[in-house]
Amino acid sequence: MKKTKRWWSILSICAALILSIALAGCSNSEKASEGKKGDVTLRILIWNNNPEGTKLENEIFRAFEKENPGIKVKTVYAPYDKFNDKFLTMSAGGDQPDLVWIQPAAFGQFVAKGLLMDLTDRVEKEINKDEFLPNVLELGQVNGKQYALIRDASAFQMGYNKDLFDKAGVPYPKDDWTWEDFLEAAKKLTKVENGKIVQFGIENFYTNELLVENGGGFVSPDGKKVIIDSPESIEAIQFGRDLIHKYHVQPTSAQSQGMTNMFLAGKAAMRLLGPWDWADTAKNANFRWDVVPMPAGKAGNVAAASYLPIGISKGTKHPEEAWKLLKFLTYGKGQDLQLNTISAVSVMKRNADKIESMKNAPENAKSLAKTLKEGKTVRNAPYTPEYAEIVNKIQPVIDNINLKNLDVEKELKKIADQIRKEYNLQ
Repeated sequence: MKKTKRWWSILSICAALILSIALAGCSNSEKASEGKKGDVTLRILIWNNNPEGTKLENEIFRAFEKENPGIKVKTVYAPYDKFNDKFLTMSAGGDQPDLVWIQPAAFGQFVAKGLLMDLTDRVEKEINKDEFLPNVLELGQVNGKQYALIRDASAFQMGYNKDLFDKAGVPYPKDDWTWEDFLEAAKKLTKVENGKIVQFGIENFYTNELLVENGGGFVSPDGKKVIIDSPESIEAIQFGRDLIHKYHVQPTSAQSQGMTNMFLAGKAAMRLLGPWDWADTAKNANFRWDVVPMPAGKAGNVAAASYLPIGISKGTKHPEEAWKLLKFLTYGKGQDLQLNTISAVSVMKRNADKIESMKNAPENAKSLAKTLKEGKTVRNAPYTPEYAEIVNKIQPVIDNINLKNLDVEKELKKIADQIRKEYNLQ
C-alpha cells in the first residue's frame, strides 16, 4: 500500500512537470504570435477627415504594413484650423504622435520649439537627392537642416467651366495668360438677370496666390522684413478687392452664403483647383471642365507652392520604424501609389510625366507637370517661429478689406507698422 502511494506521488509530480512545460510552451507560442501581429504601432497626425480621403490614405498605409510586417499605422485626426494647437498640446503633454503633417506657416515654430527630429544625417546617407524634382528637398529644410520630407508638391491652377465659356463665346484661357486676360474673361462670364448677378466670373481668388503672382507677400523670404505694404502687395490685394466691389465678378460673402461650391453648382465660371480637387470635380461636375496655370501678375508665370511636409516627432519611441514610414511615403513606393489613390502629385522625377495620366486628371494636366518640372513654384511661407502668428493677424485685415471695401493701402500700412513694432522686424 505504501509502495502504491509512492508511485502515485511520483506520477503526479511527473504529470505536473509535463503540464508546466506544456503551459510554458503555449505561453511562449502566444508571445511569439503577438509579436507577429505587430509589436509597433506608429501614430501619424493628419488633418484629412474626409471619409473618402481617409479611406484612400489608409490604402497607402496598408501597403506599407504589408511591406513591413510588425509595424502598424494609426491615424490621429485634428481639424485644419486647430491642427497646430493639437500638435503643441500633445507635445506638451508628452503624447507626441510619431509622425506629423506640417502646415508650412507653422514649420519654423515647430523647429524652434524642438518638436521635430533632425533628419539631415539620415537624408545624406539614405536618400539620392538627384531623384527629386527641383526645389523639393529645400521645402523641408530650416536653416539648412532637414526637418521634414515632402510627400506631394503642387500648385493651384485655375479651373474653368468649358460649357459656360462656350455659351458666353469666350475663348478658353491659355497657359501664358495674364491678370488682364483673366479679368476680361471674368467680366464676360458674369451674368446679370433682373438686376441680380446669377453667375459670377470666379468663385474666389486666394490671398497667397494673388501675392505670389505679383511678387508680394506677408513678410520677406528670410522672415526679417514686413512686405505686406510693399507696392506689389498693395496692388495684389487691391486687385482682389476690386474683383468683388469694382468689377463685381467675384461674389461678396453675402452673395456666396449657403453655397459651398459655386463652381460645381454652375454659378461661377472659374475656381482655383488643385490636384486634390480633381476627383471631387470629376465626380460631381455635370459640365466639361479643364485647368490652366494661374494668370500672371508682375512676377510672371509663377505659382505659390502647395505642398505637404511630413516630419518625425522628436519624442517618438520608434525612430527607426518612423523613418521607414516617412521614406515609404515621401521617397519610396508610396510616391507611386499616391498618384492614382489620393490624387497627390509625386515629388519624384520618375513620376513627373505621370501627372497627365493620374486618375481624374483634366485634359491640360500637362501644364501642371511643366510648372513643376521647370521649378516655377514659389515657397510663400518663411520658416520663422512667428510667421503663423503674423499671418493670423494680417489675414483678418485683408478679409475685412474685402468685406467692407476699405482703403487697401491705408489698412495694410497700419497692420504692417503694428507687426514691425510687435515683432521687431524691418
